[in-house]
Amino acid sequence: MAYFIGQERARPRMRAVLAWTLAAAMLVLQGCSAVKLAYNQAPQLMAWQINRYLGLSDAQAERVRDELDDLHQWHRDTMLPQHAQVLQKVQRQLADNITSQQACATYAEIRTQLDQVVSQAEPKMLWLAAQLTDAQIRQLERRQADSNADWRKEWLDPAPDKLREHRFKELLSRAEGFYGRLDEPQKAALRAFIAQSSFDSQRTYNERLRRQKDLVQVLQKIAEDRTNADQTRSLLRGYLARFNMSPDTAYQRYAQTLVEEGCDGYARVHNAMTVAQRLKAVQSVKGYEQDFLVLAVQ
Repeated sequence: MAYFIGQERARPRMRAVLAWTLAAAMLVLQGCSAVKLAYNQAPQLMAWQINRYLGLSDAQAERVRDELDDLHQWHRDTMLPQHAQVLQKVQRQLADNITSQQACATYAEIRTQLDQVVSQAEPKMLWLAAQLTDAQIRQLERRQADSNADWRKEWLDPAPDKLREHRFKELLSRAEGFYGRLDEPQKAALRAFIAQSSFDSQRTYNERLRRQKDLVQVLQKIAEDRTNADQTRSLLRGYLARFNMSPDTAYQRYAQTLVEEGCDGYARVHNAMTVAQRLKAVQSVKGYEQDFLVLAVQ
């Protein structure tokens, strides 16, 4: 469900120093067919990603790995059972028609769980932010520029009809991962959702740039007084707050519109599914629930 809503934000990711704080919890939002393998490898993958963006020293890299291992164990013990509970609710909903309100309620519950991960990770972010050198911050900017070039190529450069088709294929692939093969009635519902969507790739890209610039400025400000732990904490909390809710009120309205449209669109597409497709979705989600419960006791 959340994968559908999230697509309308063009898969935003924190491709920066704070990215790893969400990595483990994001598994509950993804249609991953190898969830156990992906979950168990999450700390190593995120340590690699952080190093790629920042060029960590040996000492920094070792501590990042330790912090990620600690966060991963906490997530395994604390959050996986909560994720499984959400998936139990989803299973009960998928057998019948659902409303946009039900879809949004589930999405909000997942977002609340992600906020718990961020709160748990906050102390683990502070030390690294205070240790980054000017050279590492410049490397982060270069990586941001590289990722932005890829983003523009995928979401800004295509003509409108090509972009709609690209979005359709991505959503179709994700939906079929849950429901099995979609037929024309379901595809038509999916295309109708895309056609009516308020998604604006330029506006989304502008917010992406704002967040990236915000992060760099925060890290530069922290570097001016690396020993001031209270200031570091305040600056990072401010950044996270602005990441979650843009200071641009027009963008806030736009983002909320996308969420509401995503909830409504998901409900419409789901309600177009056949009994067999809904049963397949229930079985898919049941599999993820069981994976989470098994992982929680490992």
